[in-house]
Amino acid sequence: MIKGIKIATANCGIKYKNRDDLLLIHFEDEANVAGIFTSSSMPAAPVLWCKKIIAKGTAKALIVNAGNANAFTGHEGEEAVVKTATKVANELGCKAEEVFVSSTGVIGEVLKVNLIKAAIPVMTKNMNDDEASWEKAARSILTTDTKIKLIKKNCKIGDKEISLIGFAKGSGMIAPNMATMLGYIFTDADIASETLHILLKEAAEKSFNAITVDSDQSTNDTLLFFATKTAGNHQITDSHAPELFSFKQAVNELSLALAKMIVIDGEGAKKLIEVEVEGARTKEQAKQVAFAIANSPLVKTAIAGADPNWGRIIMAVGKSCSEASPNKIIVKIGDHVLTKDGTKHPDYVEKAVHEYLKHHEVKISVNLNLGAISFIVWTCDLNEEYIKINKDYRS
Repeated sequence: MIKGIKIATANCGIKYKNRDDLLLIHFEDEANVAGIFTSSSMPAAPVLWCKKIIAKGTAKALIVNAGNANAFTGHEGEEAVVKTATKVANELGCKAEEVFVSSTGVIGEVLKVNLIKAAIPVMTKNMNDDEASWEKAARSILTTDTKIKLIKKNCKIGDKEISLIGFAKGSGMIAPNMATMLGYIFTDADIASETLHILLKEAAEKSFNAITVDSDQSTNDTLLFFATKTAGNHQITDSHAPELFSFKQAVNELSLALAKMIVIDGEGAKKLIEVEVEGARTKEQAKQVAFAIANSPLVKTAIAGADPNWGRIIMAVGKSCSEASPNKIIVKIGDHVLTKDGTKHPDYVEKAVHEYLKHHEVKISVNLNLGAISFIVWTCDLNEEYIKINKDYRS
C-alpha cells in the first residue's frame, strides 16, 4: 500500500442506488501532483478546476463522483466544484485549492452537489488504508465498466523500495488525445511535480494516448499522478536520473496495463485488437494510420465476426495516408501475410485467417515501407452489445 494515503467511499445517490459512487482520498502529508487533461474544447467544470490549481504542484485530497459528468453545466457546474472542494477542505483542514475534483457520467445534467456535501463529513471519519479500500476506490468511480481496473507495481529508487498503485475507469467515449477517461496513479516516492509531469506524459503517449474504443473523446478525461514522498528516497528532480530507470519502467508498465484493461472492457467488447503501423516517415504518420484502422467500424465489426475482410484495412490506410503505395504496403493479420505487390498474397489462405480471428487477442500489422518509424494502438471489436449498452444508458 502507499504510506500517507487514506481512502473512503460512499453511496451518495447521484445516479446509482445500490453501490458506492463517491470516492475521497486524503494525502495526510502534502503530495506532489502532476496531471494531463482532455483537449476537448468542451471541458467539464472539474477539469477546469484541476487545470487551474495544478500549477502549485501539490495536493491534499482527491474527490471523484460517478454518474454525473458535471460537464456543459455552466456557472452552476463551476460552483458545484468549488462547493465540493471547499467542503472537503473544511473537513480535512486544508485549502480548497489543494483538493482535486473529478466527475464522470452523463453530460449536461446538473450535479446534485448537496448529496456530495452531505456525504463528505461521514467519509472523513471513516477512512482506511488497507487493500480492500483500494479495490473499493477503483469500483466507486465506474460507470458502464464491467470490472475494476486496478494495478500494483513495486520497484526501487536507489536502495529504497517504492510502491505504485494505479486505477482507472473507462469503457466508452474512449479516444483520448491527452489522457483517458479517468486515471489515477499513486506512489510513495519523493519526486518533484515537474518530474512527475514529464514521466506521466512519456507513459501516457504509449498507453492512454494509444487506445480507442469508439473514437469519441470525453469532456472529462483526466490522468493524475500523486507522490506522497514517504518512501525515504532523496527527492528526484531530473527525469533522466539513472536511479529512475526502474521507476520509469514500472510507471510505463502500469499505464499500459491500465490502458489495455480499459480497451478490453470497451462497451460490449469481446476481443483486444493491437494495430501496429511500421515503416512510416514520422510518428504522426504512423499514429494517424494506426488510429484510422483502429477506429474503423468496418474493421472492428469484421473482427467481431471473425471475418477476414482485409480490404477494410486497405480502405483505412488509403483514407489516412496519401503517401501510401499499393505496391509498397504489406498487411498482416497475426502471422498471416495478406498482401504483396499491390494485390492479394499468393499464399493467402482465408480459412486460416478466419480461425485466427476467433482468438480473444488479435494483431493487425501494416508496413508502409516509407521510413523507419512505428506506432502501436490498441482497440476492441464492435458488436451488437455496444449499441444495446449505449441506447439504454440513461434508462
